[in-house]
Amino acid sequence: MPTEMITDDNNNNNNNNSFFQEIDDQDWILEKPISVFALDPADRRVLKVADQRDSVQKKTFTKWMNFYLLQKNGLYVDDLYLDLRDGHLLLSLLEIFTNQTIPRERGTSKFHALRNIERCLQCLEQDHNIRLVNIRPEELVNGNPKLTLGLIWRIILHFQFSDLTVPSSDENVPINSEETIPSIPISEPLPSSESISIKNSSKNLSIDQVPLNYRNMLLVWARQQCQGYPGIYIEDFTHSWRNGRAFLAILHRQNPHLIDIKQAYCHSNRENLTQAFEFAQKHYGITQLIDPEDVDTDEPDEKSILLYIAYLYKACPTIPMHPLRQEHDRIRLQGELSLRYTNIASDLLKWIKRKLDLLNREVKFRNVEEFQTFENNLQIIKHDELSKYNQLLHQLRSIDIELK
Repeated sequence: MPTEMITDDNNNNNNNNSFFQEIDDQDWILEKPISVFALDPADRRVLKVADQRDSVQKKTFTKWMNFYLLQKNGLYVDDLYLDLRDGHLLLSLLEIFTNQTIPRERGTSKFHALRNIERCLQCLEQDHNIRLVNIRPEELVNGNPKLTLGLIWRIILHFQFSDLTVPSSDENVPINSEETIPSIPISEPLPSSESISIKNSSKNLSIDQVPLNYRNMLLVWARQQCQGYPGIYIEDFTHSWRNGRAFLAILHRQNPHLIDIKQAYCHSNRENLTQAFEFAQKHYGITQLIDPEDVDTDEPDEKSILLYIAYLYKACPTIPMHPLRQEHDRIRLQGELSLRYTNIASDLLKWIKRKLDLLNREVKFRNVEEFQTFENNLQIIKHDELSKYNQLLHQLRSIDIELK
């Protein structure tokens, strides 16, 4: 009987989930053209996921642009698809990155908007050798969402990612160590530093691609940062970050005294993500480009997460020794020093005991030769052995200071 009740509850939960999913799908489909109704459920699901990703990218790219535009006379993007159509904000963004003044049309007609967009594309293609495929000025002026997002992504790749360098690690960090710190299994081999070429990598990409060398380099860095943290597996830039533990592990490795990593295994995904983003903004000045709900979802947007991680990488490029390994090394050093102290002290005490026995016993000399031998032994103790064991005594004092 109990088994039947449990089965019924599970069925009810599944039915409830399906019910709410249907409501969510209905709300989404009401905003789409009637042609969407002709699609089968699988195709509608793909379209819905794409729309959700576009929505997240729009929000992320808007925050990214505003981070720079606000530095220039308080310029601001409210709606990415609408506010970029006249080309002024795009030109202002390029002026910030290039530190140059780009001529622009001041009129408000569509002709002036097209001229500004053309100058923007010309600047990217001719001055920065970025090949833009299938991005037409009139589409941007009309506010085409896909092409607008694609153009901003290409600008991000060139100006935000182009200065990424191969990460350096503390020479004491055992990246592939099999010692006491548990290593994280990696399903595919890590690319070597020599195989990662960063420059000129995004010149000929389509507008929707993520350069493999950027992904691989940041993947290597993230895996190294998170190695030694149980249960944290970095396989991608989507689902591996959903529970927030990877973000916190990276920040904990840099700031072990400011983050209680144990709590990450108790808190919810949203709590972990909120803590990580707030900490990164407070201590590293990293703008919160993504929100917890953008990461804690079934279909996270790779570009948005990758962009945020690029900022995190620039703030924490090196791989410090794992905090737990530092503690392990400290304990091991204490053990080695204690053993050395014990051995030296034992040798010293044995020597003192032997010499005291020699000096305290009653000595009777039967002839001058025996007295001379005794005198020579005293001189050896005084000039040779005493100096040697006095050095051992100094070593004991030094070890005692280190142990304290």
